[in-house]
Amino acid sequence: MRLSELLNAQSVTTRLKARTKREAVAELVELLESAHGLASQGEILDRVLRREAMMSTGIGNGIAIPHGKARLVDRLVAACGVSPEGIEYESVDGEPATLFVLLVAPESGGALHVKVLANISRLLKEETVRQSLRDAANPEAFLATLKAAEAIHIPQ
Repeated sequence: MRLSELLNAQSVTTRLKARTKREAVAELVELLESAHGLASQGEILDRVLRREAMMSTGIGNGIAIPHGKARLVDRLVAACGVSPEGIEYESVDGEPATLFVLLVAPESGGALHVKVLANISRLLKEETVRQSLRDAANPEAFLATLKAAEAIHIPQ
């Protein structure tokens, strides 16, 4: 499964307002819930923040992939955001994160989210892909760029 299959234009922002790690996660969760018609009463935010407290999901190269599992979710869902200024995210390389992918899986979910995480990592290891996503002018351009990159880097 590709990341683009878990997104829609409403689940992407090219201008995150957040200035801190917690604000970024909260903004992405709000975006995800709104775009996918979810109302978790704080469960998703709590789960993602708990996962983040165990170990930062800032994987380096300006990328953060916060994720978690929630009872309310019945399918894998995602939201993406770009922070042009960057946000301190306790990343493994110490650099600020500029590209965010929030992934939320069903609590009973099996290995699908692990496969999606692997595909995201494979895709975002390419600097040209990261830069093109950061440069996207709007959510539609972000999604078009993502789909084009997936077609090249992630075989069906």
